[in-house]
Amino acid sequence: MNASPRARWRPAGAGTRPLVVAHRGVVGPAPENTLESISAAIAVGSDAAEVDVRRNWSGRLILAHDPLPASRGALHPAPFPVGAPAPVELADALLLARGRLGLNLELKDPGLAADVAAVISDLSPPQEILVSSFLESEIETLAQLLPGCPTGLVRGALGVSGRGLPGVVRQALACGATHLVIERHRARDRVLDGAVDSGLQVLVWTVNQPTQLRRLLHDPRVYGVITDQTGIALGLRAEG
Repeated sequence: MNASPRARWRPAGAGTRPLVVAHRGVVGPAPENTLESISAAIAVGSDAAEVDVRRNWSGRLILAHDPLPASRGALHPAPFPVGAPAPVELADALLLARGRLGLNLELKDPGLAADVAAVISDLSPPQEILVSSFLESEIETLAQLLPGCPTGLVRGALGVSGRGLPGVVRQALACGATHLVIERHRARDRVLDGAVDSGLQVLVWTVNQPTQLRRLLHDPRVYGVITDQTGIALGLRAEG
């Protein structure tokens, strides 16, 4: 069974493979998951930015990695930490990136896919967006509602065992994903070969060490690396 060729991730302006994806944007001077970190990713020449999507208390889709604090009362949400930037709405991130930068939207909570699909359909060329999640049900829903949008199943660093097609590859194919987004310790020959042979494109996270970046950026089985070291990764990729 091969992943459908209908939905390959094609960030605007990205002509070189593998892709260099800024983890939560380019973070440092800018906080993660903000318009500033996305703008910084555009400025340094990143192909894409990975950002995290959750829902706030009013039901709006925002960029946030950690769970939101619980409300202390029925009428008012808990306040954000002093000095923390106000959360960015997903729609604003899509508008900023459109035609300039790919986005990898990682859905952190269940029940987001339908609304995310609607926002993408309204505001962004679907091929510029990769929607990923650890939650297979979210990938299945997104793939059904917006078949032109690439989807990626995310898997962490648990060991790989057994024979035949690796379990992470089977899981990605079963939920309709077109991409497999794996933690760097999973980027072994058996997983990479199984994914590519099955028609999946592979992204590896979070790759920061120069030796690992160099190896993966020059591995033809790797479609992209997600990194906190965007400038270093771009330089290593340019080595050819």
